Amino acid sequence: MRIASQMTDFLNREGAATPEAIAASIPELNQCGGAERALFLLRLNPQFERIDKGAFSSAEPSDGYMVKEDNAPYLVSSKWSTRGSGKTDEDAVREAAVQYFRSLGRSGTTIANVVIEVTKTTGLDAPKVKQILLEQFTTMNTNIFNRPKRQEDK
Repeated sequence: MRIASQMTDFLNREGAATPEAIAASIPELNQCGGAERALFLLRLNPQFERIDKGAFSSAEPSDGYMVKEDNAPYLVSSKWSTRGSGKTDEDAVREAAVQYFRSLGRSGTTIANVVIEVTKTTGLDAPKVKQILLEQFTTMNTNIFNRPKRQEDK
């Protein structure tokens, strides 16, 4: 299987990922350049797109056209996805948490348990996972429940 196909399969299966994570999941890629090679392939192939928020900003219109300039350099730590799929970290955390609740067979558990399991599943760091969980799910003391948090009117 071609490396690009393996990269596509990985991103479709796991969601957005850094070139480092992609290289770690594909032994052939890891042996011949690692994350730098993954970044190179991601930039060359139009089926992949960088999804970092805030990486792009509008420039001044030029001859009636709006030009997008890339203010942030392409880094090995930037997130990429297959074009059009763009699963955000929030989506990945929500899906992993709901799946974990289903596997438990009950609608709630301690926040720490959910953070540990979602961190394993998504590969995101624990503080970020906890923050996203607290924003999205109903909590009470140290427990979290499989119910969306109510959005309060502002």
